[in-house]
Amino acid sequence: MSSPKFIHLLYAPTNFCNMGCKYCYLGTGTEQKNKASQTVSTLEHAVQQFLNEDVIPFNLSFHGGEPTSIPPQQLAELFEFSKNYYAKFGAQIKEAGYPLNPIHIKTNLFNFDRIYSLCENYQVSISGSVDLPLFLHEKYRTDKRGRSTLAQIRKNLKLLANYPHHKKISCVVTREHLDHLDEFIADIKHIHYDIGLDMSKFNIMFSFDSDKNSEKFAQENDPACMLTQEQQLYFYQRLSSEFSGSELEQGLKEHWFKEFTPEFCCSAVNCGDKFFLLQSNGDVYSCPRGQSSRQFFYGNLYKQPITDIIANGWQVIESIENRLQADQECFSCSYLPYCNQGCVFVRQQTGLTKSYTCLLQKALYKDNLERYPPYEESYIKQYAANYKYKNSIQSFKENQIETVKPRYITPELYEDSNALTSLIAADEVLQTIYSDTLFSLQVDGVDYALTSPVLHNSNDLALLNKQASVILKVREDIFGLHSKDPVNNCIHLMLLRNTMVTYGDEGREKQEHIVDYSLYKNSFELLSENKDGWYLFDLRPFFLQHQALFLPDVRNNLYFTTKTLREYHYSKQKKNAFYHIQAINLPFPYLEFYWAE
Repeated sequence: MSSPKFIHLLYAPTNFCNMGCKYCYLGTGTEQKNKASQTVSTLEHAVQQFLNEDVIPFNLSFHGGEPTSIPPQQLAELFEFSKNYYAKFGAQIKEAGYPLNPIHIKTNLFNFDRIYSLCENYQVSISGSVDLPLFLHEKYRTDKRGRSTLAQIRKNLKLLANYPHHKKISCVVTREHLDHLDEFIADIKHIHYDIGLDMSKFNIMFSFDSDKNSEKFAQENDPACMLTQEQQLYFYQRLSSEFSGSELEQGLKEHWFKEFTPEFCCSAVNCGDKFFLLQSNGDVYSCPRGQSSRQFFYGNLYKQPITDIIANGWQVIESIENRLQADQECFSCSYLPYCNQGCVFVRQQTGLTKSYTCLLQKALYKDNLERYPPYEESYIKQYAANYKYKNSIQSFKENQIETVKPRYITPELYEDSNALTSLIAADEVLQTIYSDTLFSLQVDGVDYALTSPVLHNSNDLALLNKQASVILKVREDIFGLHSKDPVNNCIHLMLLRNTMVTYGDEGREKQEHIVDYSLYKNSFELLSENKDGWYLFDLRPFFLQHQALFLPDVRNNLYFTTKTLREYHYSKQKKNAFYHIQAINLPFPYLEFYWAE
């Protein structure tokens, strides 16, 4: 049985917001109200759909719009659902290595006094959005009619200071905020010392240009435009100078700029694999930012299977990443594994080729070397190759990667029953052949997923050399899978090189086969270590023995299967034309690699 998949789920019970902040990346999206009847049932339905597919949300957070603008009774029902959910799945979440967070809500604090008792009853974690300095809150964070909300926010900041459970505030910094940095610093101290709200958990964000904001505010928004990277760096250095040595120094180092560290979704390799934002109508987007753009739409859970939506997540992010121009400097940067070029949404909206907080992030890493040491050049070279291969097709030269697989075949193939996925679903042996759970590879301690190139459009790319440690991990039950004679079954490796040759009657140009290698059950077990249900087999001698066959800057492919599964694949090709034409190339799990001297 496979392990469950864990995801971070944000729920926006409404898109509506009772404020009209001048730099909001949702633009007019916050003027839309949802059907009240769906508010609670959509979350319940979504979570059950996830659980049915063995997908477990490890974190439930409420976002918006403004989530407190729904009726308090509905908010209470959402909190009750979350409380029961965490009670049921909390142990499993912690066992998987994720923190068990409290119920969390992101709010502009305008309605906090109305829901205080409700939040206190459910021990809700509060994250309030407030502008600093406070006089700019009055200017930019108005209500829908442009009226000041500052008096109400001041009152609710005092309430929040006395709230007995986890709480913090966050602030978005624009160019105009930077013009009043002295007042910004003074109000941090005012809130901490005078109001009594602990500012060690304070979060700072930076505004960025977005399509929706430009549509709504046009030219009137100029003072609230995004800072340059140099201005962001100056802002950070000024706060560091001011608060170093104070009781807020630890907060400055750990929390104030946490959004720009590897722990945050903005620095994920592919955020679409783990982070999802659900709206009350069933629409699923990438995140609070992404819900402003249909390009970051994954699907609607009332109209599509949840498995399709989950799969769409990483594919949507990958496809957008592949269309973005990439800054070549990133691929030699010793901090690339920390930031991965930053938020894809911001890059897509702003047209930037790297993270919009690049200079700031480098300063954060350098100021915390123990936690974020720079990576060695050799590691960055390998990491960048893998990163580009999986996430940024435009960073490769032409002909280095095939982006389109044209097929000219009978229309019958497009009938659902003849699709490769249908053929596999109906055949237990094919499911095993295409499985990604039989083999994995560990190169210098780094795990590489081995998947079928027929079913996947992307794969891991490794850089190997004479010094590399390469361990093949094989599931211990593999010799008995669909084999009546396990002792006569063997692990079969096929090594191909990207030097093209012409094969057979078809006259097809294909990669050149250079080595076949088989090791039968008893021999394989003798030469392997058995650990936690896996055989660990040292492949380094295999690579060293054949290193003379590896050519400079030429890709190699190493496929893994068993004798029994390989024979079944070719037997199936003979019996089923629809299978043959869709699996005309080797379908077995594989590793693609370059060999470096």
